[in-house]
Amino acid sequence: MTFPYAAQATEHQQLEWLNGGTMQVLLAAEHTGGHLAMFRSLAPAGAASPAHVHSREDEIVMMLSGSATFWSGASRFEVEAGGVAFLPREVPHAYRITSDAEMLALSTPAGLEGFFRGAGHDRSEPKPAGWNITPATMGQAAAANGQTILGPPLGPDGTLPMTSTGPLNTGTPYAAQPDEHEAIEWIGGGLMRIPLSGQHTGGRLTLFRSSAAAGSASPVYVHHREDEIMLLLSGSGVFWAGEHRYELSAGGVFVVPRGVPMAYRLTSDAEIVAVTTPAGLESFFRRAGRDVRQPRPDGWELSDDALAEASRATGQAVLGPPLGLDDRMIPVELLKS
Repeated sequence: MTFPYAAQATEHQQLEWLNGGTMQVLLAAEHTGGHLAMFRSLAPAGAASPAHVHSREDEIVMMLSGSATFWSGASRFEVEAGGVAFLPREVPHAYRITSDAEMLALSTPAGLEGFFRGAGHDRSEPKPAGWNITPATMGQAAAANGQTILGPPLGPDGTLPMTSTGPLNTGTPYAAQPDEHEAIEWIGGGLMRIPLSGQHTGGRLTLFRSSAAAGSASPVYVHHREDEIMLLLSGSGVFWAGEHRYELSAGGVFVVPRGVPMAYRLTSDAEIVAVTTPAGLESFFRRAGRDVRQPRPDGWELSDDALAEASRATGQAVLGPPLGLDDRMIPVELLKS
């Protein structure tokens, strides 16, 4: 990942997908230096994937709404709205939607977009006469993109065929409901949730979900070890990266490579999903914030000193105070820090 990137919801590629639904490609390899791809889709109750296996990518699914059953290897998970599933490469997996759902999916590294683009239809282009997704076209797209279709969708009581493309040593399937996520008190009194940490993903990425009030703002900071990606699930904000300034609303994404100074200020109450690659940033939040499962000490607050100390200890650097809405870019003297 070399350059910052941002896009509004209306700028994402829209692919026609199963049952006439839409698969949004929020981020692809060209946006993240090949580290990550991100997708968002709607699926009705009863929709189901074939049993399949990825040889190249881990897949992560967060249920933004609705519910689903996931199978991965010998494991079966029932995941509700707000829950997450980690499906490692080389381990067969499948899913079945159990109530109308919206899903956010990630692949690491990027590449899964090749499958969706190969089997789906780009809605910005004329639709060929008689076009439809078929098992044959899905199989062709899978084979061209390092995947293997192992069998038809599973029924509610189905089990996976235990076949793989390689040794099952690339990760352990994992799932968690929203009340099982680690939660940390953060900027503006908001909550920073950690649905997935490096412990769950083999160090490949960390997944965060946070809520914050209008006016909440980060200091100007820089990551030395991780790239950071933010998706606005709701709300709006101003985001800075290097010499760039972006105004984003719900559905917008923001990508910042490691080593590039960044900052943000929310202009309305917002909920954000953030991803860092590789994992590790969770140690910063744990060090500076407060685990809400523990009693709140009298007078506790998230201070500038706590942020600075946690930054030094975890490979981050706080470069300056929060920016104002009228600031067109991060000050030059901070870009040279």
